[in-house]
Amino acid sequence: MQGRIDEFVGLQGNPGTASSYRSAVRRYLDFIYGPQRKGRMVTREEARQYEDLAEKYMTGEHNYTVDIQRFAASLNAMKSPPKSAQFWLSVVREFLKVQGIVISDDLWKMTKRRGPKGRLARTREATFNRDLIQRIIPYMEVQTRAVFLTMLSSGMRVGETLKLTLEDIHLDEEPVRIALPGDVTKNGDPRTTFISREAAAAVRAWLEIRDRWMKASQNRNAGLLAFHKKEHLAKVIEGDDRLFPLHSSTILESFTRSLKKAGVDEIDPKTNRRRVHMHQCRKFFRTVMAQRMPVDVVELLMGHNGYLSDAYVRYTDDEIRQYYLQAEGAVCVGISDDVAEAIVGEQMGRQLNALQEENAALRDELNQVQRQIALMGAMQADVAAHPEVLQALIDARIRAMKGSGDL
Repeated sequence: MQGRIDEFVGLQGNPGTASSYRSAVRRYLDFIYGPQRKGRMVTREEARQYEDLAEKYMTGEHNYTVDIQRFAASLNAMKSPPKSAQFWLSVVREFLKVQGIVISDDLWKMTKRRGPKGRLARTREATFNRDLIQRIIPYMEVQTRAVFLTMLSSGMRVGETLKLTLEDIHLDEEPVRIALPGDVTKNGDPRTTFISREAAAAVRAWLEIRDRWMKASQNRNAGLLAFHKKEHLAKVIEGDDRLFPLHSSTILESFTRSLKKAGVDEIDPKTNRRRVHMHQCRKFFRTVMAQRMPVDVVELLMGHNGYLSDAYVRYTDDEIRQYYLQAEGAVCVGISDDVAEAIVGEQMGRQLNALQEENAALRDELNQVQRQIALMGAMQADVAAHPEVLQALIDARIRAMKGSGDL
């Protein structure tokens, strides 16, 4: 029989959303009963404890409206990030509603007032520019570099990137196209984006070792799992067609190691969070690409709601591709500025050649039209000078038509 938490998160269609909802409910139960988790990851036994506590909480005598307000006040006291706190509170409210406990709108307003204020992140992020990125990239593992550059040059989220299959990426096209299906994107809408040639090279380097890496990772913890009699947790690689068959925690840990080796692993003393993180890839893409192409095209590539319907109507796939080619140099970050500009120059050169060819073809067509106009003008001049000749031709044509019975 499913517990209350599993039943609640099972209502969420997206696995990532379900995981976030589960964490929020457990955080609330930690506040009510005290922390239950000993390590960074929740064990099976701890998961059962959370289910038992959820059952105890919902069947016991509690003032739920007071509890959620106390929870909000505790988040404020701990100086939790405002957006994260608002999400946790909303999940708890929804969880209670599913259990038959409704928090009225007035009480909800009061609850939110007790929580952390503000709409912006409290962590002071480091300036995420090309100089910082160039310091980090040399210390990245092959798979981390491929994921990082793919995200940086496409505007994709880390969850979307790690769900891509080998069929979703088209390495034979220029620029390399990524077709995200609806079951991969956050909003459920399929979309298309592109990656830079720099990112494509990193992906190809990763694909050369992907199969060997997967086999090695499968065997890496085999002895430990056997010792603890947990062979059922062994990684299954057969049939895994993901481009990056990695867990998000694996890639984030690898990225953190890169920050430490590069000497840029700074922690914000007020929030205890890292000042450099992978979500900044998406922010970087939005900032630099918006300087070189229409903003709604950038939002379309990123999959932001509100832009999809209008942008899809206004721009064709080829137009979006051309916009990306023009702006690609902005997201070529692991290379020097002069090389990035050379890429842009090469792309502009190809476009200039195409325009010159098109211009020559148009000139040929214009010359033909001008010759036809000149011929028609000469014919009109002849007719004007000798109207009797035209009249004779007309009379002859009429007689011929009468003779044939056409008139």
